[in-house]
Amino acid sequence: MSPSEENPCILVGAQSNDHSAHLAGVSSRQFFTDAYTFTKVQLLVTEYYRFDVPSNFWDVYNVEAEAMGQTLVYPPEGIPDVDRTKPLIAEPADLDRIAPPDPYTAGRLPWIHQVNKLYLEMTGKLERVYFTSPFSLAANIRGYENLVSDMYARPGFAHQLFKFLCDEVLLPHIEALRTAIAVPDLFMDGRDAWASPPMITLDMMDEYVVAYTQRLRSRLGDQVITRGNWGDAKSRDPERFFAQKLQCSPGVLSVLDPDLYEVGPDRVKAFAEKNDVAVAAGVDATLLKDRPVEAIVERIKFYIDRLARDERCMVHLNQIPADTPTEHIHAAVAACHTFGQLPIAANLDDVPFNLPRRESFSEFLQAKGETIEM
Repeated sequence: MSPSEENPCILVGAQSNDHSAHLAGVSSRQFFTDAYTFTKVQLLVTEYYRFDVPSNFWDVYNVEAEAMGQTLVYPPEGIPDVDRTKPLIAEPADLDRIAPPDPYTAGRLPWIHQVNKLYLEMTGKLERVYFTSPFSLAANIRGYENLVSDMYARPGFAHQLFKFLCDEVLLPHIEALRTAIAVPDLFMDGRDAWASPPMITLDMMDEYVVAYTQRLRSRLGDQVITRGNWGDAKSRDPERFFAQKLQCSPGVLSVLDPDLYEVGPDRVKAFAEKNDVAVAAGVDATLLKDRPVEAIVERIKFYIDRLARDERCMVHLNQIPADTPTEHIHAAVAACHTFGQLPIAANLDDVPFNLPRRESFSEFLQAKGETIEM
């Protein structure tokens, strides 16, 4: 079952990209470079799994770096990634030779514009668009080790780099994304997995993550956020890290597995209630791929029981690995829609759960009369 006005439920969404390509049987390069293929596949995958939020995740950490000139590696299957042996800024002096990319024509930025227009044409709406947050963009074009060294040994250069990325790359990029589809207040969801303890300290989080997210928000408005940080359990002070994350994404505290499970949902919910914010609960990618269906269902039931009783929670399936069994995702969605029926039942152990028996993705396409060109 899925939510409706008559049968409201806690919502479930997912980060699915290379998994979507795998289901459709298309190559990584086609999926991440052909706008029509990408959009059609993602919408069909959304419908197939009955996600409540349309999936439009691309390889969110690459497009801005690639547009600047960073070399990417396209594996036959899987997500493209920056060539970490060849950082665009190998030495601080390299920054002086880099010109800001044209936000309409550089790299795959035209592909992003095409994807956004196709989503509007096919669905009539576009809820959000993704971009690389300043810290993760800096890590991808400078190299993580080099960037951390800059923060300690060359903080002046590090701040010069971050200001360049915010003012000359991301600000015009985000403005162009909004202008191209005439949605001036389009919600911009910046992703920042590199800004995660223990890869950074909480002092670094203040100086280089919170500060530069606020720099973007001060120029582009409150509809710009950054999130996707991990490492709450390794931060040494989860509540301080929670507070920092709320400065980057006000109103919703996003805590992802394995940290959500390790810190404990009760501790997360206590902080959320104290600060009057909702929770986005991220479910472990390894759990989704490798664990038995029963373990997946129990994890989601546990999170709904502990986090969603006030209805201020959404479940998010973390990056779904390409070869994750489809029955695992169907089970996760069904668990959310079953145990997350509103109002939440007093005792979820009393709520019957039936594992859905679903057709394969190819059978789903055949029944719809859909084909995917390769």
